Amino acid sequence: MAEQSSVKQITGLVLAALIVVAGLLLPGNGDLTHEGILGLALLLATVALWVCDSLPMGVAGLLALVVAPFLGIAQINTVFSGFGTTTVIFAIAVFGLTAIVMKSNIAIRLTAKLTSWAGSDSKKLVLAFMCVSWLLSTVMNDSAVLVLVIGLSQIVLNNAGHVIGKSQLAKALYIGIALCAFVGGGATPAGSSINVLVIGMLEQSMGATIGFLDWMIACAPPCALMVPILWLFIIKILKPEPIKPEDLTELQQRAAALGPLAAEEKKTLFFLVAMPVLWIAGSWIPALNVTTVTVLGLAGMFLPGVKLLTFDEFQREVPWTIVIMIGAVLCLGGIVGATGGVAYLANIFLSTGVTELGWFFSIFIIMLVVYAFHTFVPIGPALAALLVPPLMAFCVSSGISPAVPGMILAIILSGNFLMPFNPGMALAYRDNCWKPIDLLKTGIVPAFIFVAVLSAWVPFASGLVGIAM
Repeated sequence: MAEQSSVKQITGLVLAALIVVAGLLLPGNGDLTHEGILGLALLLATVALWVCDSLPMGVAGLLALVVAPFLGIAQINTVFSGFGTTTVIFAIAVFGLTAIVMKSNIAIRLTAKLTSWAGSDSKKLVLAFMCVSWLLSTVMNDSAVLVLVIGLSQIVLNNAGHVIGKSQLAKALYIGIALCAFVGGGATPAGSSINVLVIGMLEQSMGATIGFLDWMIACAPPCALMVPILWLFIIKILKPEPIKPEDLTELQQRAAALGPLAAEEKKTLFFLVAMPVLWIAGSWIPALNVTTVTVLGLAGMFLPGVKLLTFDEFQREVPWTIVIMIGAVLCLGGIVGATGGVAYLANIFLSTGVTELGWFFSIFIIMLVVYAFHTFVPIGPALAALLVPPLMAFCVSSGISPAVPGMILAIILSGNFLMPFNPGMALAYRDNCWKPIDLLKTGIVPAFIFVAVLSAWVPFASGLVGIAM
């Protein structure tokens, strides 16, 4: 396995070098200058490093930016300008919410409430855990939600005497929790790092942004709709075994033992409610933009008398390689755009004929192809960097908001319903609980439904509220 990994990494390095050399040798033409060719070559070389895991994603991005001045397509004193954007600051600060929830007992209380509603109905129990996962992932990192909620589900499974690996209920819980973490992460800008990335790309390319409420109007309804749809397929196909009321006793007792809400939990709930409210209010009060609110909220968590976090606790929750990758993608996007690469890709895309199918079928077919590709090559940020700019051009030419492709791509690239190759889904592919065929059987029809609903609703809602128009 180690040898295979090493070969893959070396292949990525060699491929990246060959792409850059090819860019140096190719002359410019009427459609694209030599600098434009080098910009695209640098982007593709970075994608090769990402796909082959030759270097950590953040390091590969930084390396590409250092190489750009050597190629003569950027100045060293401006090449890192993407890191100074509000998008990167938001991507860092928003993990304060993940950190305070992971420290608190809020998730245990919420799970106990919903499992109390479910009672001894195992089907309702699966739905309860799926709802917890969905709700938490709207403001938390998906991976953190998966680890937290699957851990809580194991309490119920152990009490019920279910053997993980043989239990259908365990399969239903693990898969349901994972899938709802992905779709919940698409409901708000704070739910996923890819959401933050595409917002930054729109600001960079079009000089427009997507407000928190606007994103929710466009994306939350289809993401919420998928919870009952996924649940129906999971319980019909996996058929979870029944449970007894006493199987929930330990979880209920654990929540009851916590007593009334502690002061720290009340403070945590305040931030969990106040920050989204202020994010939404920013749709009418420009001063309350998401970055300002998030940084003020983060600072508030450290204030004397509040002290919900130490800096060590906060920085442990921040996925720094993802943050660096977001800044690097914005910088690379600026380079490719400035050298004419974005316009060139857009012209190629618009000349393929797929855009003549009408906006719904065009978007639907494109997103299905992306979904299928991403199932086996889970490189979400790289695909976003390659696809968002030309798709923006298509939407502008079709009279659709240029924000549409970024929002849809962010949602479908954050997870996968079909195979456990996505890093997030891999966290749920543990304990020999389920097999890939279990995920495929439960997810294949919902995947088609999800892409179709997104392709229809997001353009409609974006036009209705005038997102980035």
